[in-house]
Amino acid sequence: MPPTQTVPCQYRTGKTLGSGTYAIVKEAVHIKTGTYYACKVINKKLMEGREHMVRNEIAVLKRISKSHRNIVTLHDYFETAHNLYLCFDLCTGGELFDRICAKGNYYEKDAADLVRTIFSAVAYLHKSGIVHRDLKPENLLFKDPSEDADIMICDFGLSRVMESDKMGLLTEICGTPGYMAPEIFLKSGHHKPVDVWAMGVITYFLLCGYTPFDRDSQAKETEAIIAGDYKFEPAEYWENVSETAKNFVRRCLTVNPAKRPSAQEMLEDKWLSSDIPHFVPDSSTGAATDLLPHVKRNFDAKKTFRKAVFTMMAMKRMSTLASLSPGAEVLSRNLQKLKDESEKVRQLVMCSP
Repeated sequence: MPPTQTVPCQYRTGKTLGSGTYAIVKEAVHIKTGTYYACKVINKKLMEGREHMVRNEIAVLKRISKSHRNIVTLHDYFETAHNLYLCFDLCTGGELFDRICAKGNYYEKDAADLVRTIFSAVAYLHKSGIVHRDLKPENLLFKDPSEDADIMICDFGLSRVMESDKMGLLTEICGTPGYMAPEIFLKSGHHKPVDVWAMGVITYFLLCGYTPFDRDSQAKETEAIIAGDYKFEPAEYWENVSETAKNFVRRCLTVNPAKRPSAQEMLEDKWLSSDIPHFVPDSSTGAATDLLPHVKRNFDAKKTFRKAVFTMMAMKRMSTLASLSPGAEVLSRNLQKLKDESEKVRQLVMCSP
């Protein structure tokens, strides 16, 4: 990869879209063309010793940018004295599940169509020698608000270029816990099959509104993932989902990565490849059952819980600050700032490495 160049400013940054440990993501407009982008602004001082993470992300995106309609494009990258800038597609259509919940109805066929599109992009990544390693609904964004907008795979901060299919080449623990495959936790070596596992979790989520390994603690969740311990429960949530869809999830969530099907093989699964959609008929009409009521209820409950957790974290941090800041007005401002920070984490559009 050629070294990045220090160039005169060609962009004007606007509102902040998200923030992370080493970077913030801002809306940016190219001064000459007027084109808007999502610009990842990486603090070079904070990234000292970790520069390889940025170089890796650029290398991955240079390989695949503009080559698949469902993969975000890196349009530009440059640096100034203090920051490194990566300019991506500005995806304004919102997150995957927020978009689903805004619909008037949602059927198993809709879920299958989404999974097919995303798996097609994953198969392309794998064919290009890339493993994503952080597939999750938050990293699946719609390009624009239109009804037929493309869904895009975003955030390649944890991705790797891997020409070989040999197992055991990656051993670090990384990703988002609920979507990580058993072999990542076991540090037994992982590769492209981790993306297929993550797609299994995403598919389960798309069919019911919660993830298969939800537990009371991170330790219990990890134990469940390693054991492949999940069920299609409660029964009333899953009675409207076809057995074909459940079998699709089971294949993705094969604990042994050597036996887990590839992304291309999952595209050939009958749930995605059949000409006739699979569904459970509504008892009163005989038509496909609308999954939206259960899915939306579960997703909204989880989102409310997450907000409560972020607020409690903020309150806990504030209790520590209280001894240092006796003024009530100062405490109030600090608390609101912490709540805003927590909400930014939840709404992160393009995560930092």
